[in-house]
Amino acid sequence: MFSSHRILLLLKAVCMLNESRLYTFIDQEKKFALYFLEGQKLIQDMVLTHNLKPGPFACFRSTALSVQLMLGLLKQGEYFCFYVDSETPYFRLKIEMSADGLMRGMLYSDELNLDALRITGQVRLLKFPPHGEMPYQSTIELREVSMDGVINQVLAQSYQVNSRIWISEDSDQGFMLHQLPLSPREEPSNLKAAFEQTIAALNAVMAKAMTDPEAIRMEFQRIGFKCLADRKVRFACGCSKKQMVENLMKFIRTSGETLFSPGEDAVELVCEYCKKAYRITKKDLREHSSA
Repeated sequence: MFSSHRILLLLKAVCMLNESRLYTFIDQEKKFALYFLEGQKLIQDMVLTHNLKPGPFACFRSTALSVQLMLGLLKQGEYFCFYVDSETPYFRLKIEMSADGLMRGMLYSDELNLDALRITGQVRLLKFPPHGEMPYQSTIELREVSMDGVINQVLAQSYQVNSRIWISEDSDQGFMLHQLPLSPREEPSNLKAAFEQTIAALNAVMAKAMTDPEAIRMEFQRIGFKCLADRKVRFACGCSKKQMVENLMKFIRTSGETLFSPGEDAVELVCEYCKKAYRITKKDLREHSSA
């Protein structure tokens, strides 16, 4: 549990941070796009929302930053869901995000060690198009895979792109180097070589933990990357009382059970993503059924 003093310090830090952003850069030869996530406020907001031990939170942080970098691959209006169902060790991790930069996530786990983590289970992906068409679905089986390995498998097997993600150890920032589509006459560039040529410079940039947008653009321009665009990203949840009532109605219909204790007229439901509590009464359910 965070002490009240710790929470006040975190709140003060959040107020001082600029809104997190995802930047899109291109190299001078126009062979690679570089997506840079300045995610320090995003992670601060997650700290204040989720009460996790250091080990599980390190896993949650690394995954959230990695998946958020994939925002650069989403088209306008799309919505993306990333779910890890690990059986060994047992945990459940969910991250959902929209192309306009809204993200929410949760982790069910008591103990995890990111460095020693080897996942056996599966990762499920859902991508919803903007106009209500059927979502794209993909499931990837995992056998003793590191969390970094999960992200790499998603990029290679599901997205089928030549990309590589790197998360900083010095700040809540990361980047994805992504090979741009080739013309028929072009020879494919060596992503590994390009990555190794830029990693030292990029690590030096991230070690500064900059949050000012103009300073970030200038720093990347200095090392050979031109900024094409940026967008704000933030930890946010779209839950509502109406949604909670609908979820409770579905549970009652499918299970035949009720969450109401004998003699009680209301129940409290808590959103697994943002931890907001909703008081749902029997009257709420009756009104929903008659609507």
